[in-house]
Amino acid sequence: MDQSVLVIWVFLRLTGLLLNLSQVAGNAEGDALYAQKTNLGDPNSVLQSWDPTLVNPCTWFHVTCNNENNVTRVDLGNANLTGQLVPQLGQLQKLQYLYLICSFCYPTIPMGWEL
Repeated sequence: MDQSVLVIWVFLRLTGLLLNLSQVAGNAEGDALYAQKTNLGDPNSVLQSWDPTLVNPCTWFHVTCNNENNVTRVDLGNANLTGQLVPQLGQLQKLQYLYLICSFCYPTIPMGWEL
């Protein structure tokens, strides 16, 4: 393979990789759910599918989305979680249902949430 062709091929591959990474980083709903995951104790690993490298959190277990891929439901009942709710969950603008049974959770609702 000619060296200039190889350089162009490597450049195009790196550009594609960077575009994919920016799409992952640009998903505010996935980022919000991942922030919640990192603030919860999860002894039964029910949140193990919550992988921030996946572009769409609609593929995660316990997450339901509408046709526009907006998170509408998070169902974590009986998951034996511990921790607190994070303010980033306020970024889930289409969220209609949050079910969470949590042992030793802090009882406060984050500021900025409308009930």
